[in-house]
Amino acid sequence: MDFTKMSTSEFVAKIHEAQAKDLKNKQHQGLGHPEKNLPTKHGIR
Repeated sequence: MDFTKMSTSEFVAKIHEAQAKDLKNKQHQGLGHPEKNLPTKHGIR
């Protein structure tokens, strides 16, 4: 991705898009909410 040819508004839009995607991924993976974490093999005994 060539940032030198982007306008400022395009760059800001990319940043906001990346932040929204990151937030969605964190919520989906349950970070900050242990009760929402998927069970792992380590938790099963």
